Amino acid sequence: MGNQQYEHSTDDVVEETGAYTCEAGITKTLYKGDKFPSCPESEVSTYWKHAEGHHHNSGEPVTEAGTYVDEDGDELELAEGSTFPNCPKADTPTQWRHAGH
Repeated sequence: MGNQQYEHSTDDVVEETGAYTCEAGITKTLYKGDKFPSCPESEVSTYWKHAEGHHHNSGEPVTEAGTYVDEDGDELELAEGSTFPNCPKADTPTQWRHAGH
């Protein structure tokens, strides 16, 4: 599915509503259940990644399985349907983002 930075390709199903950026640098809001579109600029297949600044807070549900990193750099593999945990080191609420973003 593309390189580590771009995790989703055209026609993949969007698993999590949010802002995504294509290889051309265009950011769009995409909705769960839709398909990733072709590049809005060139209309050819492209790869997409979560837009910069996309994060999740402790206690929120995980809507897309994957590797996540917290503010301290702790990395965890989280399954869809689980809950974003507190910081593993301090056991305090934290923010999580997709690894590699």
